Amino acid sequence: MNHAAFSRKGGQARSIAKTLANRAKAVAYWEKVRAGNKPRPRRLRVPPAPETVAQLLTDYCRQAGITRLEAFGSTARGEAKRGSDVDLLATFAANPGLRFFTMEEDMARILGVPVHLLTREAVEQMSNPYRRQSILADARVIYG
Repeated sequence: MNHAAFSRKGGQARSIAKTLANRAKAVAYWEKVRAGNKPRPRRLRVPPAPETVAQLLTDYCRQAGITRLEAFGSTARGEAKRGSDVDLLATFAANPGLRFFTMEEDMARILGVPVHLLTREAVEQMSNPYRRQSILADARVIYG
């Protein structure tokens, strides 16, 4: 049996013809990229350092009513790699309401990398003490 004929979806058999057609598509795609007829695929970016995150988000924090912003996770530890997201804890002057749900997208647009935003209050009330402790141990104030 030819193992190249198996897909990754549950080991279902794929025909040899389908496998060869997919390979031909890949070769054609990369030939177009090398010739300049197609744009190169986007590469994931390395998240900025916490200091840079603070500089980029200062104005946004003022506008959004964020009184304190903390980084945690790989960004705060300085271990962020290509494709990592920026993990942030926010403390608000007043309840941001539904605007909170668009803040991750806004911050991601400003930073150019995915953002994961939590509130400090939600983390302090987490039922998992190990997760709560790991987040709070890494937390590093970058604004406020």
